Amino acid sequence: MKDSKANSNNEKNAVVHLLELIEGTNKEIEISEKMNSKLMVRQAKHLKKQYTKDLLKLLEVYQLPLKFELA
Repeated sequence: MKDSKANSNNEKNAVVHLLELIEGTNKEIEISEKMNSKLMVRQAKHLKKQYTKDLLKLLEVYQLPLKFELA
């Protein structure tokens, strides 16, 4: 039972962490756009896409009927 609860907490922590990373990349994209840095915007969008994929993979455990269009 302890292992199951520990795994659940680890999964929840990972979801929260990924959401924080996505929030950070959103801010980075906004700043990079203001600086007119196309390279930095592209890099941040790439990171955001990877974080989103990782998040969706983690959320599969909860069997939520989610449908997202990946950019």
